[in-house]
Amino acid sequence: MNQIDLVRQTVVEFCVEFTRAPYLCYTEHGQHALFHTMLYNALPEEQRFAIWYGNKVCVIQKEYSTAGNLGKSKRQHWDIAVIKTPPESIEGKPQAYDYLKLAAVVEFGMNEAKEHLVDDIERLSHPEANVMQGFVVHLYRLSEPGAPFSRRDWSANSKSILTPEEVGQLAQPAKAEDEPVEIYYAMHDSTGKHRSGVWSIKQGVIAQLSGG
Repeated sequence: MNQIDLVRQTVVEFCVEFTRAPYLCYTEHGQHALFHTMLYNALPEEQRFAIWYGNKVCVIQKEYSTAGNLGKSKRQHWDIAVIKTPPESIEGKPQAYDYLKLAAVVEFGMNEAKEHLVDDIERLSHPEANVMQGFVVHLYRLSEPGAPFSRRDWSANSKSILTPEEVGQLAQPAKAEDEPVEIYYAMHDSTGKHRSGVWSIKQGVIAQLSGG
């Protein structure tokens, strides 16, 4: 299985596990760490590390810098980046650890507003993104209005909650030379007001992967 397929498989497994056990991690940053661990364990041992100019580097990186400014005032960071192997630097950039080509990037949002999701999609779709395949993981963790299990939860009555269909309308059209961004939407609603489950959203095609 190649790097991108392995990332995709792990994203789906992560999202399904989130809907079953949404409180394994308190914050979104905890979700990043959990996914990093799942992906590291999913990689065959011989694929976890690479050699770059005599130095051993892990192919899975947290907070790896973007190759360019992506329309912002300065470079940013990806939540999870997977270095393309064998590693090579971007043409025209110094052959430094900071500019390695990326096979995949996974951006996360847990109980985030529409603007956060749109920003993730736009950055991954940017011509300077330096990403063979971008993934967005959009998570909802909902509980009772006025009596949340955690203050990090959203109320099931929140007006900011998007449906899978609404998320699908936000995706940027794919460029001819690029792979489209894949969005994975995972909903856990302990109140039952919203459909809990996992959906994949790609090029306007929405498929439910788990849940009822």
